[in-house]
Amino acid sequence: MAEFTLKFINHRARYEAADFIHECEQHYHAQVLAVAEEIARNSTNKPIVLINGPSSSGKTTTNDRIARALEAHGIHAEMISMDDYYRTVGTYEIPPDPENGVPDLESPECMNLPLLSQHLAQLAEGQEISLPRFEFETRTSIPDARTLRLDPDEVVLIEGIHSFNPVIMGDLAHAATGVYLSVASAVVPEEGPRLEPYMLRFLRRAMRDSLFRNSPVEETLHQWNSVRRGERLYIAPYRGQANLTVDTFLPYEFCILMQHLTPRLQQYAQELAGADLAPIGAVLGQVAPIDYMDFIPEDSVLHEFIG
Repeated sequence: MAEFTLKFINHRARYEAADFIHECEQHYHAQVLAVAEEIARNSTNKPIVLINGPSSSGKTTTNDRIARALEAHGIHAEMISMDDYYRTVGTYEIPPDPENGVPDLESPECMNLPLLSQHLAQLAEGQEISLPRFEFETRTSIPDARTLRLDPDEVVLIEGIHSFNPVIMGDLAHAATGVYLSVASAVVPEEGPRLEPYMLRFLRRAMRDSLFRNSPVEETLHQWNSVRRGERLYIAPYRGQANLTVDTFLPYEFCILMQHLTPRLQQYAQELAGADLAPIGAVLGQVAPIDYMDFIPEDSVLHEFIG
């Protein structure tokens, strides 16, 4: 795990913003290129690419960037959304999250994983499949929404928190490459406990939810313990299935997220502590802002969270 001191981040933000941003982006980009090269090298025998990672790891953007990097190797990437394998509401009982008193929407029981496993196995064998589509407005699964068959120069990318589940990976290990995306870095203040990777992901999620999902910071805080429970139950046990990893953290992002979220988080010290996020509260007001608007590339993973 990489560690970045708050002193280092603040210094680079104040005096070397452009270079700081460029170096962070180049490190991330190099990881994506290395992953794409490995996928391309094994694409004939392993045409299935399973992308996994906890909430706010930048899976959507990284998925797209891997696909674009594969094009440089002459390989086209088809995309399957795991969301399309949600089951129709009312056809099953959503399991509870007894720790937090809410429905467990992270549970694999909410998805038709056996069908997804069957489809991926058929694709690996060169067969055509009929994909479902999930309508979130009506919470309904629509069967046979489109067909898909992989050509010899194609792979399929699918991302989701259950992509390493044994129901899927158990029959596909010989034909699949597992890619694990996460924030695998920590920020170390001059005093007090460090900010762990899951705390940095919380900042991303709080920013994204408030900007794009009409969900205020206090709602993200309220949900966070349930999100973390889902990660412990459904992601962590299967991390060892990954063949490749990417740390999506951009150290300069800490300055951007904190300068926007600090005014909102200052009134929730108790809630931060209750969500095991107290170290965030301890550094409020200590993080330097950064002049970033002219320096972030258009395809940065950070746009997934700040727009």
